Amino acid sequence: MANNKKLTLWAFILMILTSVFGVTNIGIGFYRMGYAAIPMFIIGGVLFFGPFLAMMIEFATGFDDKEGGIYTWMKESVSIKFAFIGIMMWYCSYVIWMFGKAFSIWVPLSYALFGKDITVNQLMIGGIDFGPFILGMIGIAIIILLYFLVSIGASKLSKIASIGGMAVVSLNFVLIFGGLIAFFVSGFHLSEPLTMASLTQSPNPDYQSIVPFLGFLVFAVFAYGGTEAIGGVAEDLENPKRDLKKGIVLSGVFIIVCYIVGFLMVGAAISWSEFPEEVGSMQALFIIMQQLGDTIVGQRGSLLGEFLMRFSGLGIFLSYFGALIALTYAPLKQLIAGTPKEFWPESFSKENKNGIRIAALRTQALIVILFILVKSVLSIVNPEGANAIYELIINMTNVGMTLPYVFLIYAWYKYRKNADLPKNIIMIKSNAMITILFIVSMIAVLFGNVFTIVSPFLSGDIATGVWTIIGPVIFTIVALVIYSNSNIKEK
Repeated sequence: MANNKKLTLWAFILMILTSVFGVTNIGIGFYRMGYAAIPMFIIGGVLFFGPFLAMMIEFATGFDDKEGGIYTWMKESVSIKFAFIGIMMWYCSYVIWMFGKAFSIWVPLSYALFGKDITVNQLMIGGIDFGPFILGMIGIAIIILLYFLVSIGASKLSKIASIGGMAVVSLNFVLIFGGLIAFFVSGFHLSEPLTMASLTQSPNPDYQSIVPFLGFLVFAVFAYGGTEAIGGVAEDLENPKRDLKKGIVLSGVFIIVCYIVGFLMVGAAISWSEFPEEVGSMQALFIIMQQLGDTIVGQRGSLLGEFLMRFSGLGIFLSYFGALIALTYAPLKQLIAGTPKEFWPESFSKENKNGIRIAALRTQALIVILFILVKSVLSIVNPEGANAIYELIINMTNVGMTLPYVFLIYAWYKYRKNADLPKNIIMIKSNAMITILFIVSMIAVLFGNVFTIVSPFLSGDIATGVWTIIGPVIFTIVALVIYSNSNIKEK
């Protein structure tokens, strides 16, 4: 009898699509690079997404009988020390992500409520703009709120994530199909002309030199983030050995095509020069959605444009808030529960009546609050606008999110070279291809991060350069300190 719970090939592809493809990536990518984002997204998909998905499927199916997730994969393939630093780097990325969302979550809410971004408004007191500082204090408030919600086991609130997720998925369709309508009603005319030059040179002055241009690659890689979570459902396919390779190829091609079409549809609705000067990456998507509605109707300031802008703001706010609820505790739980207890204070293992490791959760909240507080105070000492803050946070998040991939890619290479480790499903059989995919995927991640980190230093923006790497550096040091103080001994 057939198992109705098994995944079909197309359900597997759809799961990958909804987990990886995001309209916000298109908005930010088009604002930063215009059509020049297209070849970068293709490179990110070919050099990273496809190979990395195959690697994670091999990992997940090879260690499907062991708990611990990515920590177990890295520990069994390399060493305990390597695995612990790797999972701390992975956890670090979520701490930085929480730090970033504490600032940026208010931008979509502002568009949903007011139809504009009021977070950029100045609040001048004694000649100093206290706006970014106030934004930071509000961010601290939401971290405290999340701590209390999670500590009392308010897991049902995570249903907001599914509502926001559905809204974001619908935004993907609105952008693509709305763009097709805009393209049709404008007489098959692109507002942003498509030329060979537009595919190789960004219209954004900040991305016209070679270093930031190549640094954009890390954003293109980040756009395919979340791939490691897909590997766990590989064995749920009706016929894994038959469908896995086909699913990876088809989903990879489909997602890359969706990104290409998405960028072109944005170009059908808006010319890059139409972005207001004060707009940054976060605001770009809402300007695009409003312009999309205006183009379809053929009227500036249309009700359709206003609706699409506010709808996108509400959907993304709900998605961010739901994700904050879910990710405030899930990565922390895997870090503490998935690693040896010798690494942690005894209090971290104790759960409250709701099954929450409250001491570990409290420590995490204090760390995030400290990050926000330091950044907020620095915004007074060295004033900068909310847009500059968000650009900085994007860089921090991209570097923090993609550095763990370096650990996972290397661990996979060691895993495949060790004949004694279990391998239930082999996606890449040739030894030569194993080496090639290891090299190209590692280059894609490392080069993107190096260019992102080096770029602000070369331009003289030392503060941005330091803040881009400070999170991962601090957590790596913390991992080494914790490891050296534990009683864990390598075999």
